[in-house]
Amino acid sequence: MKNDFEFEQLIPKNLRSYVSERRENGLFLSDYQISVLVSHGFSYQKYTSIKELLFDIDTYLNSDSFLDDIDSLDLLSRELSEREYYSNTNH
Repeated sequence: MKNDFEFEQLIPKNLRSYVSERRENGLFLSDYQISVLVSHGFSYQKYTSIKELLFDIDTYLNSDSFLDDIDSLDLLSRELSEREYYSNTNH
């Protein structure tokens, strides 16, 4: 069976925003991840490690002081935790 499709249609037009890159503070974050952090009041520039950032995200997620949608922040926390785990685990 022959599949007729265009490769460009399979890739989101904003794919670049999902690619992580080293930021000025040394953290690997994508533009999308930064936008999620900023939308929840986090200034990623003040952190020197992913562990520090994750601690503050978890504190925020476990508090009752937020009213907005936290699904994107929870997903981001899981992504960063997984990357941190596999980056620092000896195989």
